[in-house]
Amino acid sequence: MKKYVYTNLFLKFFLVLLIFAGFSSMVLAKSSVTFQFNISPEVHRSLPRSPQIALSTDRGDGGFYSVGERVNLRYRTTIGGYITLAQYNPGGSVQIIEENKFVRANSPQMVSFMAKEPVGTHRVVIILTPDTIPRNRIQEFLRNPSRISSIFGGQYAVNRTEFVVDGGQVEPLINVQPATFNLNAGSTQTFSIRLTDYSGRPIPGKNLLLDAPFGTLSSQQVRTNSRGMATFTYTASFARRSSIRISVLFPGDAENGWTSTEIIGHIR
Repeated sequence: MKKYVYTNLFLKFFLVLLIFAGFSSMVLAKSSVTFQFNISPEVHRSLPRSPQIALSTDRGDGGFYSVGERVNLRYRTTIGGYITLAQYNPGGSVQIIEENKFVRANSPQMVSFMAKEPVGTHRVVIILTPDTIPRNRIQEFLRNPSRISSIFGGQYAVNRTEFVVDGGQVEPLINVQPATFNLNAGSTQTFSIRLTDYSGRPIPGKNLLLDAPFGTLSSQQVRTNSRGMATFTYTASFARRSSIRISVLFPGDAENGWTSTEIIGHIR
């Protein structure tokens, strides 16, 4: 009986150790390593973009993120191997986000994190190798990425991207359809406006100011709906052969900077 109890206790203790070990591995996989050095934009952009590995943010190269917004880095390789993913910060440091992670060919991967200060351009690099890379070689590559061939020989694939963290107001985008027009005197044209951020997300509930030197506008001000859309009409004056510019202005608010555009027209 005692032997059974001891065996049972041993098995329970062994299971606890396994659970703890698994939990520890999960925590370590989420950690990152930071070094204090930086590279120039020219050096980063001189890195090749190997066809064997794709890398992008959810807002594309140079996409804007406000502090606190989520950045999604997506990558995929055409061959299996080990990837290391690192980010150069504007403050003069480089952070290893993932190190020697094994990935299978054509298996989509994503790393998600919050955009943080310092504001400015954050540059990302990813390298794929057939075997794991010692930490000192990773650090050597990150310090001198232009020496990638001499460090890894021909056994690597590499890619890069960058994104911008903005701590203040970001200028939104105004799209007007149609952007140009030709009207007979006395005729009316309807215009559709869409106000979005840089990622294409609609900005609802915002007032846009309208102005035209000739003719009649249906309103001097319109408000965007839940889809960031607004409409107005313009009736051409009887001054023939007049070129006009209708201005559309978003004056900005606490979250968005001001922006404007013009619609160019001609009265026949």
